[in-house]
Amino acid sequence: MRLLCPERDITEGQGRGFVFGSGIEREAVFVIRWQGRFHGYRNSCPHVGTPLDWPENRFFDSANEYLMCGTHGAVFRPEDGYCFEGPCSGRSLQRI
Repeated sequence: MRLLCPERDITEGQGRGFVFGSGIEREAVFVIRWQGRFHGYRNSCPHVGTPLDWPENRFFDSANEYLMCGTHGAVFRPEDGYCFEGPCSGRSLQRI
């Protein structure tokens, strides 16, 4: 297990991205706090692989209810990363 940041740095209904390595070894992930629990996913939309956050560290929709891809508008459930609306509907974010 790796300490990414203090728990207090990720408040309820918010998220934070992290990048490890570079080049072909680069791994982008994000962690959200949802209903008191932390969830981590690869920061890659199942549609075409773009990062979800746009702007940086903004993973939730405007109501802070669902995760949303800033590039294509795909909408995901925070608790399991399942996409229920958008171009990758029926697919899921990869959990870490």
